Amino acid sequence: MKRKANGSGSIVRLSNGKWHAKLMMGYRPDGKKNIICFTADTKGEVQQMVRNYQQEQAENMDTKKSVSFAEWANTWYQDYQTEVQPSTYSNYKYTLSTLINYFGERQLCDIKQIDINRFLDALTEQGYSRSKVSKCKAMLIQIFNAGIANDLVDKNPAAVAKAKRKLAQADEEDIGSKDAFTEAEVQLMIDHLQDNLLGNSILLMIGSGMRTQELLALTKGDIASDGSSVHITKAIEMVDGQPKLGPPKSKRSRRTIPIPSNYRFFAKRVRELGGSKYVWESSRGNSLYSVGTFRRQYYAALKQIPGIRLLSPHCCRHTYVTRLQERGISIDLVARLAGHSRISTTDNYIHTSIDTLAAAVDVLNAANAAGGVS
Repeated sequence: MKRKANGSGSIVRLSNGKWHAKLMMGYRPDGKKNIICFTADTKGEVQQMVRNYQQEQAENMDTKKSVSFAEWANTWYQDYQTEVQPSTYSNYKYTLSTLINYFGERQLCDIKQIDINRFLDALTEQGYSRSKVSKCKAMLIQIFNAGIANDLVDKNPAAVAKAKRKLAQADEEDIGSKDAFTEAEVQLMIDHLQDNLLGNSILLMIGSGMRTQELLALTKGDIASDGSSVHITKAIEMVDGQPKLGPPKSKRSRRTIPIPSNYRFFAKRVRELGGSKYVWESSRGNSLYSVGTFRRQYYAALKQIPGIRLLSPHCCRHTYVTRLQERGISIDLVARLAGHSRISTTDNYIHTSIDTLAAAVDVLNAANAAGGVS
């Protein structure tokens, strides 16, 4: 069945004597017609109402066509500043530049779902991580939602856009970047990391689940003298490439972490080896240590130990959560120890090992033996 053209409609006289106009203006997201109605006492009045509406739509279309993606994206970015923390806002500009480099001066209202699909596919083909592709799509959704709210576009093409999945090998590598260290890898680190600030800090992260940003904001006073606990009240934020001292990620992130007895030595050594103002102290500027600099030293240390995957520093936190879960700690307690605001977040951190899964299904052996199943 042929669809009606935009702007087609009819005018009829109602039983009460009034005149009623129906105007078809495109289709809604559910595929149904978008009908605009007008009612007036005379036919001339209702015709004028239709003409006024059509003129307003034409003027709005001219306005929409005059706004480029780059212009609107930069406007959105400036307005968004008050809604996020400075470090998050600063990091957004890298994603924003990727979007602007691709869509540039194209008219915002001319960008369709297929254009965004091709953009996301291009990122994947160029080897960008799944996380990067997701961030780009999420930002596009926000930019177009703001465009809808400001009458610059009628719908959000990014909301229904889809990207190709990576090849299997690339998927495995991307998943591995948010993995947990195995027990064997943890033991290798305990055995081979140097007894210096870096080595002890890595092991303390595994034994406490601290974020890197929380570690770099610690003072000696935040660590109990016997290494039994670490008090988290602040975190490093990277703003325009510079470390700034700020609050932890969320209210639940303000916490005191009890340190297991076999990890207290590492906590004490971090306290002993740390700087006078901050445990991790820079000789530059405000003494705060850069997250990027720490990460480079972290990877250099792991490369010295054969048999350990080069997982990110954040994977020490994944390891902490996973080990607690495998030892039977309830997920709500794990969430509290990790400083997660939502249990769903904690659940995403759990990487159950094959040994744990095998132990779980061993209960079937007992059940089968009791029931006489061979």
